[in-house]
Amino acid sequence: MASHHTTPIDMTLSAEVPTITLMSRPLHSAEAYMRTRLEPYPRRISQRWILRLALAIPYLVIVLLSYQRTETLVTPNALLLERIAAIPWDRGDVRWVGEIYPPLSTLAVAAVPGGRLGVAILGALVAGAFIQKMIEIMVQRRFPTATIVILIIALTANPLFAYTATENFAAFLGLAFFGLGMSHIVRFVAWGSTQSGFRAGTLLMLATLADLSGVMYVLTAAAASPFLRLGRRGYRGARGANVIVIVFPTIAAIAALVSLNLVFLGSPFGTLGERTFAGSAERLDALGVLLSRPGGWLMVASVVSAWLIALIVRRPGSILVSTLVFIAILTAQVIGLIPAGSTGNTFILMTLMAIALIPVARTRWSIWLTNGVASLQILIAWASAFNREATLNWINALLGS
Repeated sequence: MASHHTTPIDMTLSAEVPTITLMSRPLHSAEAYMRTRLEPYPRRISQRWILRLALAIPYLVIVLLSYQRTETLVTPNALLLERIAAIPWDRGDVRWVGEIYPPLSTLAVAAVPGGRLGVAILGALVAGAFIQKMIEIMVQRRFPTATIVILIIALTANPLFAYTATENFAAFLGLAFFGLGMSHIVRFVAWGSTQSGFRAGTLLMLATLADLSGVMYVLTAAAASPFLRLGRRGYRGARGANVIVIVFPTIAAIAALVSLNLVFLGSPFGTLGERTFAGSAERLDALGVLLSRPGGWLMVASVVSAWLIALIVRRPGSILVSTLVFIAILTAQVIGLIPAGSTGNTFILMTLMAIALIPVARTRWSIWLTNGVASLQILIAWASAFNREATLNWINALLGS
């Protein structure tokens, strides 16, 4: 019998699936397995765009029905538009670069016509595309259908997600890039997909350029990647090399900005630091008060849910990852990387981490337990929404419309 060379990916995957014949050409089981796992969902591009639009419709309806009631609320979008209105657009010096940071969300919002209504519509459309990608990721990872439905409902069918998508565009864009980046990290580290490694690095860099708290997301992703099952086994220094590939684009972008600030302004963070770090002591005191109330307990509950899922699927290392994510969110809030009026960031981030990192439950009991914990997230999301002032005011305005 003829032998053939077996790559590390072959050794990881060949035992999981049989050989598949595709287009009259026999494929090695690992090659066929990788192809089916990376296929888009739905397969036709027209169907994908129809699904994205359909998923965006509920948020578009919310925006159009409640606009006149919610436009008086002080939301992150309102603060962002206020800051954009004060930016001098006839300049291009280093201080100006600091004023527009994060540039991706700032320039996108500045280019959108219609003020708060236009930004909210843009957020709703981005939400539709983002939800479709999350469904695609779970289908590719072979999640049970019931688990996919429960996780999507837990993630998107609640006021926290709707508020963030329509009233906190910068944070939502950063979270979307982070969620997609984490899924590519899994493909890169566990599946050995080099293309996904470069995509993960690019998406995490875009998260940093879209939202101030994106830096914390990248640090979390770098800390999480060593805990994933390594697909390319037997290579010395593979985990360290994976981390470098993931964080290099972000480090390069931040290093360029810091260097410009040091050379021309004499401060590593320039106007961005002046705008962001002021009031950290007050925010730390407010965080302590929050964690002593039901709203803070519900934040911790979303982390505990991630711990439970990690134990159910026998990946205790994910507990440390979830804890690091929670600490990163709290740190970003104290430093000032999360703007006033933000809510739901922790819940959305923890749910995205579960979708991207938690391995698929295989036994009947583990599937039932995972679905049970995921269903609990639905209750946590709604309870959190009614325990946070920003979303509660938004809900009241929405009901009043």
